[in-house]
Amino acid sequence: MRLFEKREQISRKEFKESFRKANPIVPGTGRKLFSGVEKLKMEEKLFGRKFDSLASKEKFEKLVKEAGKEKFRAPMGPARETIDKKIRFLRKFGGV
Repeated sequence: MRLFEKREQISRKEFKESFRKANPIVPGTGRKLFSGVEKLKMEEKLFGRKFDSLASKEKFEKLVKEAGKEKFRAPMGPARETIDKKIRFLRKFGGV
């Protein structure tokens, strides 16, 4: 089940727990996985202080769009591929 499929908002604590427990498989990459450490770093970088006490679908979509902009600013090669993996994972996780 995707995170914002049935509810528009969830508590930040519930968001963090579900993010850490999320399936580590990145869609469309041939079964590549995110390790727990990678997911923790991604969560801290993307969602560190941006969410209030509630995480909403709109805020999550905005963060995914910001990551997309970052992807196009990044140079071609491994840096862009890493950002693309993050975007795919976030879209699947949040149901965006």
